[in-house]
Amino acid sequence: MKLLISVIANAAILFGIAYFLPYNTVTETGISAVGGWQLYIAGGIILGLLNVIVRPVLKFIGFPFMILTFGLFILVINGIILKLLEKAIGLLGISWVSYKIDGIVIFAIAVAIFTVFNTIANTLTKK
Repeated sequence: MKLLISVIANAAILFGIAYFLPYNTVTETGISAVGGWQLYIAGGIILGLLNVIVRPVLKFIGFPFMILTFGLFILVINGIILKLLEKAIGLLGISWVSYKIDGIVIFAIAVAIFTVFNTIANTLTKK
């Protein structure tokens, strides 16, 4: 049951980020999310796998930086997770599903939003 809640929470986080940071054709920045609910379910599953497999390794490697930055290094770890998610969705090979973040400022805002809501979701699913 916790796994299902985690996938739904991750899918909702992806949807929220894409909804509040839509792609702007004039500035060519923003998040381009194509694929509807299939994208968000696939993204939720991939994020769940990344959180279980990759995040602990990155936290272990980045532990000294976590101490030095009083925990703010988690933003870098979440940025890596979001980039890996973007690459993994691209590697699925499904033509109607894509998730692309364009622009460094949009990426930084997306990482901040992802960090806040991912922390909340992880806290709620642990109980």
